[in-house]
Amino acid sequence: MLLESIRSHLMRLGLMESELQIKLFDIVKTSTPSGRTSEEGVPGGDTILNIILENWDQYEKINIYFEGIAQMTRPFIDEAFAKVLESHSLDDFNSKLYFPDASDKIVQALTGAIKLRLKIIKSVKDRQDAENGF
Repeated sequence: MLLESIRSHLMRLGLMESELQIKLFDIVKTSTPSGRTSEEGVPGGDTILNIILENWDQYEKINIYFEGIAQMTRPFIDEAFAKVLESHSLDDFNSKLYFPDASDKIVQALTGAIKLRLKIIKSVKDRQDAENGF
C-alpha cells in the first residue's frame, strides 16, 4: 500500500513514467534469440536484463512485446527475465513486468525459467544460511 502511494506520488511529480514498451525483436534483431551474454554485437539475454533493471525504478509498468519472436532458448529467457528475481521479489516482478502478446509457448517457457530460478535462489540462500549457522 505504501509502495503504491509512493509510486503514485512520483508519477504526479513527473519522476516516474507510467509505462515502458520493450519490443524484443527491435533489440535482438532475430526471431530466435539465444545466449546469456552479448557476443560480437549480437544482443544476448544480458542486454534485455540490463534494460529492464536500468528502467525498473523509472516506470510503473514494463511491457515486453514478443512480436516477431518465434522461439527463445532457456538460457536467454533465464538471463533476460528470470534473473530479475535476483534483485526483485516475485510479487514485484508480477506487478511490474507484463507480457501482453506472449503466446502460450512463450508463457510456458517463461514460467519454467522463473520456477527454476526461484529454486536456484532458494538453494543459494539455504546454503548461505547453513554456512552461517542459521
